[in-house]
Parts: sequence; C-alpha cells; structure tokens
Amino acid sequence: MYFETKLKIGQVIDDRYRITGLIGSGGMSIVYLADDLRLKGKQWAVKESLCLDALHSDIQAEADMLITLAHPRLPRIVDFYLPDREGYSYLIMDYIEGVSLSQLMKDNPGPLPGDFIIQAAKQLLEVLQYLHGHQPLIIYRDLKPSNIMLTLQKELMLIDFGIARSYKHGISEDTVKLGTVGFAAPEQYGGGQSQPVSDLYGLGALILYMATGGQCSHWEYGMEDRLYNHMPVGIIPIVRRLLRHHPEERYQNAETVLEALVKVESERERGSVLAVSLPLPLEKRKSFVIALLGVASGLGTTHTSFALSSFLAQKGATAWVDCSPNSSVYDRIRNLLYTQITPVPSKEEQAAFSWKGVHYWKRPIHGKMADLLRGDYQFVVLDLGVGEYEGALAEFKYSDMPILITSGADWRLEDLLLWIRRKGLQPETNWRVGLPLAEHSSAQLLQAAIGTDKVFALPFQQDPFKPKGKLIEVINGMFEEVLDLPSKGKARSFFKRKAE
Repeated sequence: MYFETKLKIGQVIDDRYRITGLIGSGGMSIVYLADDLRLKGKQWAVKESLCLDALHSDIQAEADMLITLAHPRLPRIVDFYLPDREGYSYLIMDYIEGVSLSQLMKDNPGPLPGDFIIQAAKQLLEVLQYLHGHQPLIIYRDLKPSNIMLTLQKELMLIDFGIARSYKHGISEDTVKLGTVGFAAPEQYGGGQSQPVSDLYGLGALILYMATGGQCSHWEYGMEDRLYNHMPVGIIPIVRRLLRHHPEERYQNAETVLEALVKVESERERGSVLAVSLPLPLEKRKSFVIALLGVASGLGTTHTSFALSSFLAQKGATAWVDCSPNSSVYDRIRNLLYTQITPVPSKEEQAAFSWKGVHYWKRPIHGKMADLLRGDYQFVVLDLGVGEYEGALAEFKYSDMPILITSGADWRLEDLLLWIRRKGLQPETNWRVGLPLAEHSSAQLLQAAIGTDKVFALPFQQDPFKPKGKLIEVINGMFEEVLDLPSKGKARSFFKRKAE
C-alpha cells in the first residue's frame, strides 16, 4: 500500500515537532526527521502511517508494544497520535543516526568480515533475549538488513516493529501471514504460530546473507564449501541448525545460540567489540554506480555500457568495469587499442588503462569492488554481461541505477516478463530498461507491460565511443531525473541525491 503523505517540510505537529526531511518510506509508512521545538537541538523520527480499518489495530498495537519496551538496542517511543479523521497516525520515536545494514552491504559489495558477523549476531541476540523474555513475550518476525541500523558508535539497533506480535498460548498458527521472503521462518506462512525459534531462523538467514554478500538467505546444497573461506568453521553448523525447516530442530532460545557463538569466538581467540572488528567505513561510497545486465547474449549490453561510459566521462571521472569473471571484453579492447591507451596507476593487482577519458577495468582480483567504488570516480559503469556468475543479480539490484538490456521485438516481450519472474526480481523506481535497435512503439508496449515509463528505445550507433549522436541523446534522457545537467559556461555539478 502506497499513500499520499499529509506532511511537508517545515510543517509542525502539535506545536512541537517540525518536519525537516525524509528518512525513508515503505509500503506501510513514511518516516521523517523532525526537530523538537521545545528541546533545542533534539531530533526525532516521525513515522506516518495511513490506518485503514484493517490496519488500525496494528498501528495501535505497535505503539502500545513499543511504549512498554526499554532496551539500548531498541528505539524509544516518546509520543503517539491516534488516527485522525482521514486515518493518518503518527509515532514519534528516537532518531537513530547511522546506516542500515542493507545500505552498508550495498556500499561494501561482497561477504562481510567473519568477525563482524559474529559480533553483529551477538548484539542481535541480546535484543532477542530481551524481547523473548518480555511479558507477554514478543516475536519480532521481520529480522532483515533494512530493519537493522548501525549507529555512528558502531552499535546495532533493531527498528520497525510493524509486524511484531505477542505470543499467544493455545493458538495453532498466526492469524496474519507476514514476513519478508527469504528471511521469514516457514511457519510464518502457515502450519504454525510464530514463536521465539522463528526469530532465530531469521537470525540464521541474516548471518548467511551477510556471509554470502547478499546472495543467499536460505540453506542450499554445498553451502558449507561456499562459506568455508569467509566464515569461522565453527559457525557453519550453528547457521545450519538455525535454518532447519522444522522449528523443533533449531536452537530453542537465544541464550543457547549466544553460548555457541561465544564458544566459537573463544576458540578463535579474537573476540573484539563491533567497532574494532568492522574494517568498513560508515560513510557512503563516493561513486554513483550504473549496472547493466542483459537478459540474453548478443543484445548489445556491452555496446550500451561503452556508450554510457563515454557520455558520463563528459560529466565527471568515470570507470568502466568488465565484471564477468569469464568475459574477454576487457582483454579484447585493451589489445585492440594497445597503441592508444594510457596505463592507470593502481594499488590493485589488476591493472587498468585509460582511453578517451574513461578508465577501463577488469573486475578487481579477490573481489575488491568496494575499494574501487570508494575511489576517485564519480561514476562507475558495471558491465554484468548476462549475469552468469555468482553475485551478479545482487550487484544489479544494489546499484544506484540498474539498467536491464532486453530485446525490443514484440514477440519476445513475454520472454522478458518470464525472465524477470524467474530471477525473482521486481522492477523498482530506479530501474531503466534499454531496447537496442527497437522502435519507440516497442518501448511504449513494454512500458505498459511492466508498469514503468523508464523504458528507452536505443537507436543504432555503430561507434559507441562517439560523444554525440542519437544514442547519446537517449542516454541523456535516461539520466535527466538524477543528473543536474549544467548549462553552458557553468561548472559541472554532481548527482542530486535523494533522501534515504
């Protein structure tokens, strides 16, 4: 459910809370930042929800629940305004300054360090112990990266109790089936009532997600081998047990899991606080990342990525990256242009070269993409090919501008829709879809089919490195919403960042 907000920047709630900015939004609510007019210098988060008849009791229940909680890893609720005549209600709670775990992983591609994962799990178990020991005990039910904040002090906090519930004895299963696919326990979708072990399943899914760089959140065959190089060996059976399908086969309480993790930690003789074990900076990456993914080979994904890079190089420092491990594109273009290119000084094991204002990279060895994204580039263009390697879909989804390259043929439209469903993707507002060699009518047809107007017919341009032409004009249109194009004689500017 998406709804129209009643709040505006500068508006004051109850003569006290002045709205100063947008923090984030979801299908059920919108969260704003607000200044406290009575306590100078104090800021709060204001959660606006539209309460339809079916949701009214849920909003009231969330407020009643939060009022009773007091834990350093949970936000405090300080005010609650019941739904008005139009159904709008407002929760006033602690503003947590930092980044979400999902943003941290987006800014630092690849598996998170094993020590950090252990410390993060221990901190989450602290708050789960508290919730499960509460009277009545509370099941959180939505343990996922976007609901976990890492503060500037590098402490984890659990946010958003929108679908948490009190455990009810004598009830065979949940009245409402809610949770996030990939992180919710099987019983949250039928066949049983959510219980403490449901949250422990979510913890296991979260650990696995962090350990695989966002690629997996459920156990698969051969997972032990995939985790071996990224995780302490002792934690692998713990994760496996947390992710058992049957609740009775999992750990039965948070204390037992915490004991198992402490044992693994002591065997490593490396126990440390979260702030020390996290070698990742909290500041966001400097680069704006554009990821191109083709739904099939031969559609022009690489050709388009070259044209995009040439266009962006006119706006700021740009890197093009050949991401697919088995791709030969980087080597072929380097060999083709070897008399015209200039080496790019780099600390990476993989060298790069410069040509016509663009730095060309083969994917950094050992997956050090995070270092490249925090480098000196304003724009990084990722050529994912057809995404035939592990992590390609995650890099596509977590880029600032995912661009899907597909056929513009009308008869292949259904193939694209099936491909999207098969990959488990859902078109987002920041997506762009490119149709090489397609007519404008094909783009309009696809717009109607997938519900977005950000579909572009890409005209033929034999030389993708030309700084001008019809293709460049279309590419310019792709970026007009996010790129502040300078007028003649003015200094170049950067991307307009949307509030997160």
